[in-house]
Amino acid sequence: MPQVSFSAALTSRHVEAGTIVFDQVLVNDGDFYDPHTGIFTAPISGRYLVSAVLTGHRGEKIEAVLSRSNQAIARSDSAGYQPEGLENKPVAERQPSAGALAVFALVVPMEAEETLCVDLVSGQLAHSPDEPLTIFSAALLYEDGV
Repeated sequence: MPQVSFSAALTSRHVEAGTIVFDQVLVNDGDFYDPHTGIFTAPISGRYLVSAVLTGHRGEKIEAVLSRSNQAIARSDSAGYQPEGLENKPVAERQPSAGALAVFALVVPMEAEETLCVDLVSGQLAHSPDEPLTIFSAALLYEDGV
C-alpha cells in the first residue's frame, strides 16, 4: 500500500475567507499536499482519515468548511449550531465566547485526483511560527477494492 499522509500548520496571518494555506509542512509522505495552495490531491481511490484543528483568537468565532473537490462535506462553527430560521435573532450573538476552536475529524471516501481543503468562512485564525496552533492532516487508511 502506498504511503500517503500529511500534516501541515498555519504560520502566517489568515483572516480573509477562502482556502486556508497551511504553509508549514510537518509531514508530507508522497508529496500530495501542496503548501502553496493548501490543497491535498488524493493519489488513489480509498478511505482517508482527515482532521483539522482551527484555533481562533480569544472571543472570536471561527466558521470553516471542509471541501472535497470544491463541494462542502462538513462544516464547523465554534459558536455552535444555529437552526435554520433563527439566524436573524441576535440572542446567541450577545452571549460571550471564551474562545474559538473548530474541529474536523472524519473518514472521507475519495476518488483518485479528488482534492481536499479547509475553507475559512469567518473569523481570525491563530498562527505561530514556533508551535502548531492551527493544523490540517490526512492519511490514507486503505485503498478501495483491497
